[in-house]
Amino acid sequence: MTTALAMFASMTISVQALAQASADGAENQGVPGRLDMMSMEERVAAGLPFHTHLSEPVDPFRVLGNIYFVGTRNIASYLIASSEGHFLIDTGVAGMAPGIRNSVEALGFDMRDIRVLLSSHAHFDHVQGHAIVQRMTGAQVMALEGDADALEAGHDLSPLAFEGWEPVSVDRRLQDGEAVTLGDVTLTPTWAPGHTQGCTTWSLDTMDAGDSINVAIFGCNGPNEGVQLVNNPHFPELVEQSLMGFDNLAELRPDIYLTGHPQQPFEGIEHQMRVQVRPHPLLRQQPWREFIAQRRSEFEARVAAERARLAGL
Repeated sequence: MTTALAMFASMTISVQALAQASADGAENQGVPGRLDMMSMEERVAAGLPFHTHLSEPVDPFRVLGNIYFVGTRNIASYLIASSEGHFLIDTGVAGMAPGIRNSVEALGFDMRDIRVLLSSHAHFDHVQGHAIVQRMTGAQVMALEGDADALEAGHDLSPLAFEGWEPVSVDRRLQDGEAVTLGDVTLTPTWAPGHTQGCTTWSLDTMDAGDSINVAIFGCNGPNEGVQLVNNPHFPELVEQSLMGFDNLAELRPDIYLTGHPQQPFEGIEHQMRVQVRPHPLLRQQPWREFIAQRRSEFEARVAAERARLAGL
């Protein structure tokens, strides 16, 4: 498995565990693998790993430039430092909040200097801690329009419809490409709906060892495995919006991309990152455009297979 494929496999909700729970569930209407037909009890049970071993604390470290990892074993939270306060992207599950605070402080930063709280997408394993961290920091919460409704409702409004979270007020609703600046740092959102309505990849330029590097903090692309794509009764434009998201992502040109579930993409190179090996080991990733094209092709194959099943072919 290539590094990029392994990365994407680790990014999504634990598909194998969820599909098994779906297939075993009495309320799944006899359709194995259909995660959107699971009962809420089954969904919560399937999400348990995100509240246990996947959210175990790890030591924080500088990834590159002004970007720091303050997440857990396999749920990312990224601190981006600026001259006038800091950004925090993703807060993980609710139980991660104290660990994020410890990690931020271990790196020499103050939680109260976090001015803006962002998210990659509104799924429980990325935003369930938002309300807690907002109270810790007093930060402004910002999100793309499509996910702002979910954050404020406290419900997963995506096709997956999994666990919810404590509602949190969104101070600024952003549009695709609407930049956010703190001091000497500007983050730009790219909208890629499908996984959630407002799934976001955040881009910035950072100086690292004298070089300017464009970094994308990759939100997601395409709906989770195990949800209905074609003629989805709740999201009739799911296929079209997902393809639009792939188009938007293909326009980016990052030198390095980071993900929300880092265990596999960091495997074998995490120590090199921690000791600041240069050239940066993530420069050996699969090229971005190739990666996105591959993911788009796989999504289109899913759509074609589903249409064939609906047509009885």
